[in-house]
Amino acid sequence: MESARARGVDLRDLLIDPDPAVRLQAALVHEDDPRGRELILAALAEPPPPGVHQFALVAAALRVAVDFDEIATAACQVASRESWAGFDDGWGALVRFAFPKRYATSRPLTEPQRALVRALVTNDELWDPTNGSCALVFKQAGLPSSRSACRRLVG
Repeated sequence: MESARARGVDLRDLLIDPDPAVRLQAALVHEDDPRGRELILAALAEPPPPGVHQFALVAAALRVAVDFDEIATAACQVASRESWAGFDDGWGALVRFAFPKRYATSRPLTEPQRALVRALVTNDELWDPTNGSCALVFKQAGLPSSRSACRRLVG
């Protein structure tokens, strides 16, 4: 589908295909189309269908979302189920989008940010103290790198 985008092939008719993977691939090519945008944002909350990579879906959602509030509920679903490997282009990208400015005690968390941190705290995969990649994501967002400190932060 990337080559279709590069060549300017119009796949909008596939935005209504019965196969969810085909619809979503077409949406990724036509994310500027309101139907494509809607499909991308709706799909973010669920594991992607075969043939669609989570990182491509997250990247597209970040491009089309007006702000983090628009995708917060779906981002929490991603954060609660992804493995540590999503630190760069999965849950980590969502954390960076949610925290364009590092968290600081002088600037309280918004409710969507609080919900995202809660979702991260529930995911056992992200809290191996030897995993520096996960800790780096938290540090870059200004969040504590320990699970217990994050849990206290969100109450």
